[in-house]
Amino acid sequence: MLKALLHVLLLVTVVCGGFVVLERRDNPPNGFLRVGPSPPATILNLRLALTQNDMAGLQETVYDVSTPGNARYGQYLSKEQVEGFVAPSQDTLNGVNSWLKTNNLTSSPLTAAGDWIAVSLTVSQANTLLAADFSTFQNAGTNQTVHRTLSYSIPTTLRTSINIIYPTVTFPVAKHPSIRKKTSAASRPNKRTSAISSDCPGNWTPACIQELYGIPSTPATPTANTLGVCGFDNEFVDIHDLTAFLKTYRPDIDSNTTFSLISIDDGINNQLPSGASSGSSPMIQYAVGLATGVPVVFISTGTGQTGSVDTFTAFLDEPNYLLSLAQPPQTVVQAFDGVSFEFESDFTPQLAESICNSYAQLAARGVSYIVKGGDFGAANPFSPGGCLAWDVSFPASCPFVTAVSATEFLANEASEGAMSNAGSGGTAGGGFSNIFARPRYQDTVVPAYLKAIGATDASPFNISGRAIPDISAIGHSPFIFQGETVTSQDGTNFAATIFASMIALLTNERIAAGKPGLGFLNPLIYQNPTAFNDFPTGSNPGCNDANAFNGTVGWDAVTGFGSPNYAKLRDKL
Repeated sequence: MLKALLHVLLLVTVVCGGFVVLERRDNPPNGFLRVGPSPPATILNLRLALTQNDMAGLQETVYDVSTPGNARYGQYLSKEQVEGFVAPSQDTLNGVNSWLKTNNLTSSPLTAAGDWIAVSLTVSQANTLLAADFSTFQNAGTNQTVHRTLSYSIPTTLRTSINIIYPTVTFPVAKHPSIRKKTSAASRPNKRTSAISSDCPGNWTPACIQELYGIPSTPATPTANTLGVCGFDNEFVDIHDLTAFLKTYRPDIDSNTTFSLISIDDGINNQLPSGASSGSSPMIQYAVGLATGVPVVFISTGTGQTGSVDTFTAFLDEPNYLLSLAQPPQTVVQAFDGVSFEFESDFTPQLAESICNSYAQLAARGVSYIVKGGDFGAANPFSPGGCLAWDVSFPASCPFVTAVSATEFLANEASEGAMSNAGSGGTAGGGFSNIFARPRYQDTVVPAYLKAIGATDASPFNISGRAIPDISAIGHSPFIFQGETVTSQDGTNFAATIFASMIALLTNERIAAGKPGLGFLNPLIYQNPTAFNDFPTGSNPGCNDANAFNGTVGWDAVTGFGSPNYAKLRDKL
């Protein structure tokens, strides 16, 4: 049962003419006003997600190949095998193509499997085809103008053939500001059995992170895999800043070590004086600086030649492009700090599910896809109606990614613990999905946590939803930006990159030893909680310091199982 207010109301109500409403919203989001009907001749470029042939079978296969002890563990699928699961049936293709042909329209495939197709048509055609009312909406704050409808329908006969048509009821979302570091915190009791260098707490450089988590500093040899770092919105990484970072913090490796580029939707890395990103820069710097010797590739998803690709579209295109590769990076971290949204309520359930299905396909291919667990605690401070409680981060809530929350270990503290910014929302994001059901790998630990905190069906959050985070790591480290050292920024993008760097090194060890890579990590993680440092205290207050989950012994909705121990993880492989 959904416990949070969703932006979009989903209906399957039959309307006149044998149509069903596929998606509807009562009003445009705050900031957008309808200024009039869209000109009839305006061209719309719509995407249709067709029903995949056997997504349930693919998800079952993901669990088989990703669960240690299963006879199929590590037997990842080829590109063609995955496409066999997700390609639409011939009946689906025939029905959709016949419908389009009847309306003098044709489609073109957007994916190799044909589960996404593109259709270009005029507003007049779209209004007839979809029983819609496309209108011009303008955001006064950003001066952005878009053509959207508040409702659209498809023939009843195609209800099981089309999952979503995009963009129709989905509006652009304004960027959220970055989290900034607090300056003090209450001390936590020291639970550690080994000492940490006295200059490390509060200054988590690569050397200190290596010491904290036991990450090796020797180069990975042979280099048998690739670590992908995702960026969006044409914000690139300054190579000069990376060089300065390595000279300052990793003087033991070649300061000219750099990264390669995958460009999606005309994503750039052009090194012009302006445009470098304070979101991607620390991710690349810590990926290169911690995954020593593992090749790093910057996956830059842009806005297209005309700027028509918004961040929702980029979130669709990035995993689908990786799926088109014969060999995608074995480890991918998607934790960019500058995207326009990060909450489930920003997505329609159909759109979130379609993106999550792409991550499931990457999991079947043996990709470890790691994301940030959210930077604003257990609530959404940017909701149009004010603070929206129990609104978790997406894509962290997708069951086929690994969600990483943030910890801190300050100079006045004796141990690592959950990160919290009192007054502005906790950076230890966590909670329960309102879209995705609890996955099987959580069937033991999450009910135990719910019992420990006294949660019931009457609780204000969805106790049956996918719970996040899975694990956590340090979320505050210095980096170089525009030639200057930055120490005032923190968040789960640091944490996710640190963990992804560890996974890239462990994957390299396995592949170099003739074993398959680690692939989808969550079944392994939930089988081996002792490979993580548990934090039984702390909380993640959302906006107004309310709506928090509390830490407990074992898994909790603040730090998951805790922070990783490299040696213990290696022993489990």
